[in-house]
Amino acid sequence: MERYTAFLEKRKYLIIFVITIFTALFSISLKDIAYEGSYKIWFDRDSSILREYERFRTTFSGDDLFIVAFRDEEGIFREKPLQTVMELTQAFSTIDGVQKVDSITNYQFIKSVDDDLQIEDFITTLDDLQEKKAIALADPMAVHHLISEDATTTMLTLRLATNKGDDEVFHIGVMEQINTILDSTKSGYAFYITGAPAITASLVTISQNDAKILMPLAVMSVVGLLFLLFRNLLGVLIPSLTVVFTFLIVLGTQILLGYKLNNFTVNIPSFITAIAIADSIHLYLAWIYYRAKNETNYESVLLALKSNLAPIALTSFTTAAGFASLGVSVIEPVATFGIAITMGALIAFVLSVTLAPAILLACAKQTQVKTFSFLNFLDVRGYGAFIVRYDKKIVYGFVLVMLVFLYGLMFLKVDSNSINYFAKETQVREGNTFVEKNLGGSMVYEIVLDSKHNEGVKEPKFLEKIVVFEEELKKRYAAVRYTHSLKDIIVRMDQELSQSASSQLPQDKNLIAQYLLLYSMSLPQGVSMNDKLDTNERYLRLSVFLHLQDTSKDLEMIQWIQKWWDTNTIYTAEVQGQSALFASMQSSVSETLLVSMSMTLLIVSVFMLLLFKNLKMLWLLVLPNIAPVLLVGGVMGYANIPIDIGVAVSAAVILGIAVDDTIHFFSKYFHVRKSCGFEESIDYVLSHSGNAMVLSTFILSFTFLIFLWSDFIPNVNFAIVSVSALNLALVFDLVLLPALLSVFHNKEKI
Repeated sequence: MERYTAFLEKRKYLIIFVITIFTALFSISLKDIAYEGSYKIWFDRDSSILREYERFRTTFSGDDLFIVAFRDEEGIFREKPLQTVMELTQAFSTIDGVQKVDSITNYQFIKSVDDDLQIEDFITTLDDLQEKKAIALADPMAVHHLISEDATTTMLTLRLATNKGDDEVFHIGVMEQINTILDSTKSGYAFYITGAPAITASLVTISQNDAKILMPLAVMSVVGLLFLLFRNLLGVLIPSLTVVFTFLIVLGTQILLGYKLNNFTVNIPSFITAIAIADSIHLYLAWIYYRAKNETNYESVLLALKSNLAPIALTSFTTAAGFASLGVSVIEPVATFGIAITMGALIAFVLSVTLAPAILLACAKQTQVKTFSFLNFLDVRGYGAFIVRYDKKIVYGFVLVMLVFLYGLMFLKVDSNSINYFAKETQVREGNTFVEKNLGGSMVYEIVLDSKHNEGVKEPKFLEKIVVFEEELKKRYAAVRYTHSLKDIIVRMDQELSQSASSQLPQDKNLIAQYLLLYSMSLPQGVSMNDKLDTNERYLRLSVFLHLQDTSKDLEMIQWIQKWWDTNTIYTAEVQGQSALFASMQSSVSETLLVSMSMTLLIVSVFMLLLFKNLKMLWLLVLPNIAPVLLVGGVMGYANIPIDIGVAVSAAVILGIAVDDTIHFFSKYFHVRKSCGFEESIDYVLSHSGNAMVLSTFILSFTFLIFLWSDFIPNVNFAIVSVSALNLALVFDLVLLPALLSVFHNKEKI
């Protein structure tokens, strides 16, 4: 260490200059920073689920629908609201990329006139509105879908052309045009927007806002906090430069490799701030400690490096391991995020042991220092004796608390519903809530039914099976509001032609074929039936509209649907659509949680075993870090807070970061225990590492709490879970860990 410190002293200005230039070069690429939010980023590029969904989009023109809804308390079937619908229908149709607009005024109404079948726009003039209201409320193709049961709420759907692409730039552009049109209306209505493209657009918009607001806020708040704590330029400069240089290099590398920011990677600077701060603060506080003992500046840097290099290295590698374990996730934003922070943890370590000591050697020769004590609530000199006196009571108390909270793990559930990723006040979430409340069925599942042969969708037996299926589906799942398919059009046409009050399927395949031909010929120019069946008329699309429910219930329903068709028919069914796509993420979220936790725990255990070479104490090295994660999980179970992507990520992050304090605790404990008694050893650990443990946890918590202001709920949940667990881990390290050592290893010679 003497040779390394001498090298730093000799080359200190060169080191500062080279690192600064190196960082500046990487920062140039930040001008090309971009964002992504397409549904594709949440899946592996070779995902079979994604391939099947793309095939569905190609066959049925996709399910990219913007929904615009509004309410009139006096009823929609009046001149003002219907005029508004007409104007919006026309305006939305002019948006580039919008293939079709459906509304209560232009939906294709089927009626019989003098034994002739007519298919035309439902409302072309504002006459006989009460009669049209009665017709609409009796038509299952209109009620719930385009008009509410009480006729006070209506919605317009904008289907996007698949040849325009499905990327976030396109969706954002369409959403901006929709908002511009809505803002220009003079109706005075409050309009609500939702739908799958609105979700994509909102994901990108939120990530951009987080980057513009939360990213600078995290850095500025940490700098301000450091100044308040240290009241010293070096105390702010060293951690701040370490943080800023680290995330500039990481972000620059990400952009050079072709990655775009998304809702997870946009928080890279905040995470790096939290990680890099811990390393530099341990080194800086150690330097203060030795300077306060009248050591020279050079000797203080040497001793600070000697006492902290090994634990800082190990904490950096274990933190990197925690994030690297996320790299195996099949959820691409999580994997990208994990790899980026892994890189950040290692770069922060390098800068903490090069740039930070170089700055101290160059700038701190005449600096006056004072000691800091953040543990005034404890009598450090007698803390070891206190632990020995009450060790068993402390252990029993923690065990009791853990048993109570661990029981809550039984009630934990996983939820990956995409609409729940947004804060309630965001536009897309408000729109979904409005549709859910007033129209019902804000979630859509697309079922692709295979009739097994070309033109099979015209077979009466096939269509009859759909009727039976719909009845059983609605009976089994109360969340299902209504269904819609080509079958409903056929029933409606037969009902009009036969002048029957009941809804019956025709039993003649040729008659069904004639109905479909007549319907297709009557559609407006540019509109086809390609969104309802494939060109060979083998596959039929059945849309199921249902209330928002837990992903577990969605997956249960999907499995039931597929099993029903396999068991009861010669036909098969495949559930598609973006709602089903995100529901399938539940297994990925669970896998991310289990795999990342297991890998992190294994890697951390191996690192600690290699460092401390004490197998029988390994459980003590691991327990203070995994127990807080489990305790917070228990609280989530009691509070009915589901596991989402943010929570799944937080588990590995907590294990990777919280272990830092444990490593610093044991590195000091094993060192001093060789020459001191147990009580003196505990006092020594707290006096040498306690300040840094409390301070780094405080700054970590403060940084992560910035995420509470994000409109991306997984980030909010991550903040809540991480801050809770990290502070619990600190309590475990400062209270439970010494008590366990007192009970099990007080008498042993280390």
